[in-house]
This record gives sequence, structure tokens and C-alpha cells, in this order.
Amino acid sequence: MIHLGKIALYHCKECNIPLVKKRCSCGEIAQKVKITPPGDVRPAFEFDKKLIRETIEKQFGSYYLPEVILLNNAPGVDRNDEVIIDGRVAGIFYYDIWKKEFKFQPRPWYASLLNIKKNYVIADKGAVDAILKTANLMAPGVKKADEEIKKGDEVIVLNGDGEVIATGRAWMNGKDMRGKRGMAVKIRWRGIEKAEKGKKVSWKKVIGANKDAIYSIVGNEEKFIENVTKKYNLPSAISFSGGKDSLATLLILLDAGYEMPLLFLNTGLEFDETVKHVYEVADKYGLELLEGKAGNKFWQAIDFFGPPARDYRWCCKTCKLGVAAKLIKENFPNGILSFIGQRRYESERRAEHGKIWKNPWVEGQIGASPIQNWTSLHVWLYLFLKKAKWNVLYEQGFHRIGCWLCPASDMAEFMLKKHKDWDKFNEKLNEFAKKHKLPEEWLSLGLWRWRNPPKWSGIKYEIKERREYKIKGNELRIENFLQILGDVRKNKNGYEIDGINVKIKENKIEVFPKEKEEIVKDLIYRAINCVGCNICYAKCKQNAIFMKNGKAFIGHNCIHCLQCMDECPVIVYK
Repeated sequence: MIHLGKIALYHCKECNIPLVKKRCSCGEIAQKVKITPPGDVRPAFEFDKKLIRETIEKQFGSYYLPEVILLNNAPGVDRNDEVIIDGRVAGIFYYDIWKKEFKFQPRPWYASLLNIKKNYVIADKGAVDAILKTANLMAPGVKKADEEIKKGDEVIVLNGDGEVIATGRAWMNGKDMRGKRGMAVKIRWRGIEKAEKGKKVSWKKVIGANKDAIYSIVGNEEKFIENVTKKYNLPSAISFSGGKDSLATLLILLDAGYEMPLLFLNTGLEFDETVKHVYEVADKYGLELLEGKAGNKFWQAIDFFGPPARDYRWCCKTCKLGVAAKLIKENFPNGILSFIGQRRYESERRAEHGKIWKNPWVEGQIGASPIQNWTSLHVWLYLFLKKAKWNVLYEQGFHRIGCWLCPASDMAEFMLKKHKDWDKFNEKLNEFAKKHKLPEEWLSLGLWRWRNPPKWSGIKYEIKERREYKIKGNELRIENFLQILGDVRKNKNGYEIDGINVKIKENKIEVFPKEKEEIVKDLIYRAINCVGCNICYAKCKQNAIFMKNGKAFIGHNCIHCLQCMDECPVIVYK
């Protein structure tokens, strides 16, 4: 379990209202809701509720879903949401990547509210006590079972009186559960609970009950904004991605009386809905929009880098951070204070750097996040209060907004909505799989999202790549980049740079003295494979690097400081 911050979800039993504070407006002390860390809870939209409803009906025959439902993204193989109803976890709604379908694992209390017609198993009287303590349901203890149950299905275990005593997963087909030996149901949750449907409540009531808490923390963030702008005394802007967090950050700044330009980093991999939303927000609030465009950079670089992965995010550097660095250098040459909608509950890395930080990949930028300690529910309640118009993708099953092929996405998201260029990307995946002789599961289970296979998959593969130096046709670029080391003189064998001899024969490189070999080869590799990400261009304080035809070139005013070697994606990721 990952603890990225305090779990700030409470529930008033009297009003049946979820809260982000410890005492309800009615005066009652709220109970803390028991959910899995990190506890980044969000509202279920109508799309989510429809998907959950259809899944429960398909599995068990009926459903109970009120208007107010919360979803908590818990750790799992793929989409894995705890469904919170009436202040309790009703079950897990998850995406099965092996069967490529959504499933629901009900808790016993919730299952007892269903009119169960499918996927049920009735336990023999002698097995009930053991199940309620610690045991799984063995086949000899099965009195009756739905014969349509398939191995792997989520099932509800009943006693002879029809009471729900447990829920779990079938370890054999329903037809095989009687008269056989072995485990019939692997029990996940157990217990007899007399559950009742909670008092009917609307989102309007939820918003009203939390209004004071939300505006209290907004007031604190307004003070933070005032302090940080005074401290750094830099030109300011809002990094606007088109997601809910950057929208909330923008609205807090406007509430605090600050109007700033929007910085939008168009990676070339954005959903159309996201780009449209960004433009609409800029128009609605009358703010200047500074858009950095990566254009076709991803498709120009994918053959060199291969598919991006969670542990191999070259795309973020080439299509986003490099674009940001260029945009900032050209519009804010003396630096910028950038307000970013970033929250600690999103990842361990974001939890570590606090509310103010510097990004080593983006020269000249100081990042500040007013909502660093907010949960997703805080953000949504604030947007509801402001009657804001958010990105429509949130109402199509997405809980985060990013690039349409982001490897951090769940396979569930790719199933719910595929971009028009998905087939083009899939061709690249197939080409890579064939080249490296990768197993079928690399594609079917979405293992392309990891360079090193995740343990849960049980699949082994290894991607080995070695550097190739394609000298022919790149001689002028190599000579240009070697200037980073010093004055370059060409000779019959190669080059001489301030006492360093570089011998080049066909595609082989020899360097003397030997201790300079690594940096020389790195420079030559950069020269040949530059993807024009702009990171070195933005990093060079001497303005000795310029871009031409989508690639970096070294000017004569280079002072050989080597700082442009630090974060080049070509070196870092290859």
C-alpha cells in the first residue's frame, strides 16, 4: 500500500454524506471511511455508473446504485476502483486484462442488497462456520451452484437460508463444484451483515455540506500564491494541460486576483477533446495562450527509441519537457514561476518534491503547486462549486487526462476510447515485437508499457539493443558536435580535438586517450540521432546551440562547458 498523504475521506452517517472534514454541517462527528491508500477518491459520473450497473446486472442479476457514488483508485494490475456507497466500500470494480472485460467483486454487505440470480454458490451447513472464520469453500462443501459459473468468475456464497456469508472467485466451473474434490471458491471477503440502503442524497447536498471546508483550503492556497509570487519575483504563468487539476489551479489563481498566461504543451499526442478544452478555457477567461507544439516529433523518434514505457518515458522528455524548455526560453528568458496543477496523491515522485520545486529538464522554470496536498475529491468539489466546465473525457470513463497512448494508462482506458491514430501506433508495436522476438502477451496484456516485465504478468522477456554509429552521411553533424569538446581539426583518420584523437573507420570509432572514449562516443551518437527535442537548446546559457531542420547544431560561441550533455534523451534513454 502506498501512503502519499493523509486519507481525507469522512462520512456523516446521519446525513449519508461524504465529507472532506471531520464534522458534518449538521453537527455530527463524521466517521473516517476505510479505503485503500493512497485514497485519491473521485466522483462516479453517469458513464461510470452505467458501466458498473451493466457489469453487476450481467454477473448477478440486479444492482443497487444511489446517485452519490465515489471511486477510489486502488493498487492493482489494471483499472481497480473501490466503489464507495453510503460511506462503505461496496466492492471492487476492475478490468480483467486477461479476459478483456470489466468485473465487479462485491463485499458481503453489498451483495446482501442484490436480488441474486446468477453466479451464486450455496454452501452446505457444515461448511458455513469454517468459511466465516478463515476457510475457503471446498467442493465437498457445495450444496448447490449456478451451473453457468465459469472458472475465474466473481461469485457470491450463500448459506441454506439464502443469507450472504462470503464473496470470492470461482476456482472451478459451476457444473464441477458438486461431486468433485478441490477448492470450489477462493474466499476474498466473509461475514453476515444486515445491510440497509442509505438515506437518499444528492450531489447538491454533498457540495453544500463541504462548501466551508473547500473554501477554507482555497483561502490558504491564495495566501500561498501571494507568498510565492513575492518570494521569487518572476514573470508568472499557469501550466495548463487540459485536465481537472490545472483547471482547479487556474480558478484558484483567478479567485486570488491573478490573471496569467496559460502555457499549453501540445505533445502532438493529445486527444482532440483536450485541445478543444484548452482553447475554450483561454477564450472563456480572456487569457493569453502560449502553446508549445511538438508536432510530429513522436513519430519521428519512435523508430529510434522504440515504444515508450513506464520505465522508459523518453516521450515525456522529447514531446513535452523539451517543448516546455523551448517555450520558456523564448518567452521568459530570465526565468518563470509556473503554477502547476500537481498533487502528491498522483505518485511517489510528486509526493516527494513538495509545493515548490525545480525541474532539471526545464531550464529556468520554478514550479509551484497550490493544490499539492489536495485529493481528487477536493478538486472535484471545488470545480462543482465553481460550476466549471471540465474536459468531457472525464465523463467518458477517464480518471486522468494525458496523451492518448501514454504507457501510464490502464488497458481499460485503451478499451474505452481509442484515438484515430491507434492503428498506426499498433503497427509500430507489432514491428518492435517482431524485431525483438517478444511473446504474444507483450501485445495482448499491454506489456509494451514496461521495458522490464512486471512480476504480476508471469511473462519473461528481455529487450536488448546496442548502439550503432551510422557515420556515412553524418560526417558534417559529427564534426559540428565535436566542437562541444574544443577546436576541431580534421585529419586523414578522423579528428583531433585539443589533444583528443578520434579515429573513424567505416562505423567503428577509436578514441585516444581512452578515458575520453565515453564522452566522444556520446557526442557522436547525439550528433547522428538528434531528435530535435530542444532540451539542449534551452539549457545552453551561451545561446551556442541553435535548431535547424528539426535538429540541434553547435555554434562557434560554445564554451565547452558540457552542460548540454546532462539530460539529452538520446544518451539518457539509449
